[in-house]
Amino acid sequence: MSQNAKKIKRAFQIIQVLTKYGFEDLVARSGLKKWTSSADSLKAGIKEDLSCSVYDRIRLTLEDLGPTFVKFGQMFSSREDLLPKELVAELQKLQDRADVQEMNVREKLQTELNIDIDAVFSEVEEKPFASASISQIYKARLLNGEAVVLKVKRDHIQEIIEADLLIMQDMVKYLEEYKEEFKKINLSHILETFSVAINQELSFVNECNNIQQFSRNFSESELMYVPRVYKEFSSNNILCMELIEGIKVTDTDTLQQNGFDLVAIAQAGFNLYMEQVLEHGFFHADPHPGNIFVTYEGKIAFIDFGLMGTMMPKDKEDLEQFIVFLLQSDIPKLLKTIKRIAVKYNVGDEKKLEREIYMLMSRTESMALEDINIGEITNQMKSIFQQNEIVMPEHIYLLLKGIALIEGVGRTLYPELNIIEMMKPYGYNIIQRKLSLQNVITQGFKNAQNFTETISELPQDIREVLQKVKNNELKMIHEVSGIKEMTHTVKTSINLIVLAVIIAALSVGSAILVMANMPPKIYGVPVLGFIGFIISGILSASVIISIIRKK
Repeated sequence: MSQNAKKIKRAFQIIQVLTKYGFEDLVARSGLKKWTSSADSLKAGIKEDLSCSVYDRIRLTLEDLGPTFVKFGQMFSSREDLLPKELVAELQKLQDRADVQEMNVREKLQTELNIDIDAVFSEVEEKPFASASISQIYKARLLNGEAVVLKVKRDHIQEIIEADLLIMQDMVKYLEEYKEEFKKINLSHILETFSVAINQELSFVNECNNIQQFSRNFSESELMYVPRVYKEFSSNNILCMELIEGIKVTDTDTLQQNGFDLVAIAQAGFNLYMEQVLEHGFFHADPHPGNIFVTYEGKIAFIDFGLMGTMMPKDKEDLEQFIVFLLQSDIPKLLKTIKRIAVKYNVGDEKKLEREIYMLMSRTESMALEDINIGEITNQMKSIFQQNEIVMPEHIYLLLKGIALIEGVGRTLYPELNIIEMMKPYGYNIIQRKLSLQNVITQGFKNAQNFTETISELPQDIREVLQKVKNNELKMIHEVSGIKEMTHTVKTSINLIVLAVIIAALSVGSAILVMANMPPKIYGVPVLGFIGFIISGILSASVIISIIRKK
């Protein structure tokens, strides 16, 4: 199906839902109507009771619009820096769940994997035990007796999401043209990031690779348990993986009944997350309570690896610097690090930004340990970024969200948990490592190597510049700030000078005519001289008025 055909089909449904919840104005202004030829599309459907708040209606609209819009809303559910708190509270109610789709799972397995089901599985449950917006989860058992789960993609979900993304691009373009506020928050950049993320979740091949990389990262860990993935029974639409037998991490009663130490679990969970971030640079992007289990052997197990945060070595190094300067309360160096990390940095008043960060850190330091809420602190930091037009790379926002979720899980287990205190040993380890003789030598060698490479490349660069000069190919592009205003001022000044010369000439000529007593005359005054004085008077008045107006 062509892109336009997808848009037309989906646009009709979107218009119906928006109209149903009283958003006809958005439909009329956004250009959505151009994708449907039906004049009755705005009238289609029965309107809901619109007495609830606009934020309630936004949430209900997103839920009705389906998986793409639900996930887009969920992405904003931690962005109090961008949206009103009331709307964020409503978006946090969005659940990634959907009605069960009728599906012959055995037939789908056989068609998709091209296998004889009975030769692989001894049992496949026909009804899913979980149903999300993108997939449904079925329990099954291999012939060797191992319990597995089958994550099966919903029919036509790829087509729906692709059409939704195309329409959302149009809507974002309209919103950015309609209101400057949407441009300032980089809504198009947010949509682009969201598009990459949801396409990653749509790819079960990608999730399979994520699980395998995560497993390699923690192959030596005694605390982490990573489910086994069966790549031979998986595809881009089906994922077969080990069934995790364990206890939900926030089920404190069951954990205690099984003899687990809640404080030890909270600390282990945080340490494992920091290892994901600082050591491997590959971390779970959605560590909410439903995605973390404790096995009966006492290990921590993460599930749902569709969306992961990834950091390159340079990203990890910048993050380490950020943590060190944050713990040292070194605001100037912290700002330099933020500037280096940011994808957009358009700060008008850096002194003001420095004061805002200093005040935030001062308030945090004066709080009692039990009162410190990392979620609130990260929201305030994101708000400072937004007000100063600082846009950070997506892995930073994923990390802030992840740490806030981990803190929430940890506090459920251990209410006195303080993540800032728990982060200090990591900061001190980073400082020790950076000051170690081995690191100093390594960094010195790298700097010398970079300097040598720069020097060795310099003659070639100079030769290229000289060659361009020789071939008349060298072009210099420069921009003079305020050149338009300067040009206008010069033109105005020249016009006034010309007028002044004309006025002077008219005045002198008129005076000569009057002195010469040249006829014709009116009341004894030469007519030409009289007219000359009147014209020069009018021009003089216009020059004076122009000067006064332009100060």
